[in-house]
Amino acid sequence: MYENTYLLFLTEYARNFREIGAITPDSSACVEGLLKSVPFETAELILEYGTASGAVTREILKRKNRNSTLICFEKNRVFYDRLRKTFRGKDAVILNEDVCNAANAIASRLNIKNQSADCIVSTLPCSTIEFDSLIQDSVLPLLREDGVFIQYMHTVSVLKGFRLRPVLRRYFTHIDTGFVLLNLPPVFIYACRGRKVPALKHR
Repeated sequence: MYENTYLLFLTEYARNFREIGAITPDSSACVEGLLKSVPFETAELILEYGTASGAVTREILKRKNRNSTLICFEKNRVFYDRLRKTFRGKDAVILNEDVCNAANAIASRLNIKNQSADCIVSTLPCSTIEFDSLIQDSVLPLLREDGVFIQYMHTVSVLKGFRLRPVLRRYFTHIDTGFVLLNLPPVFIYACRGRKVPALKHR
């Protein structure tokens, strides 16, 4: 199973490295770092952006309370098909949607209103997407005022000159930063709270 997962990641990374962003699934240490700021006891709605192989999804399902809803977004069709098989019958909604359409998708397909998410966990490759647009269009409209947005960034992005924290500071008042060395590549993890309202388009 694990060999197949690693092979799948390598294959999809080779096909579209901008979408995948990593050549291997997230390590257990990375998953632990991502989820330590999730309010599992009280969260009623958790969104996951960039589900990929489901390493993070699997742990969320283990830890969330039975009354909470987990909605996962995976744009890559190969990963999505595998996720549907892996989590069939589990307490998760898997959507083959681009996260840029997240607000419309959960409103039209699941009848969930804006600003309902208690937590959004994102493992999207932030240096290869329009990150300002992601926050403005797919995070702030869905996140509760007291919600938590969690995003990680590979160290490779830092080497490319991308800095995530200055972007996050435009939209959140409180940002906690962590670092996980035991991942390939290592990652910085940002847990953001206190979203700034209103959020104006950055010029």
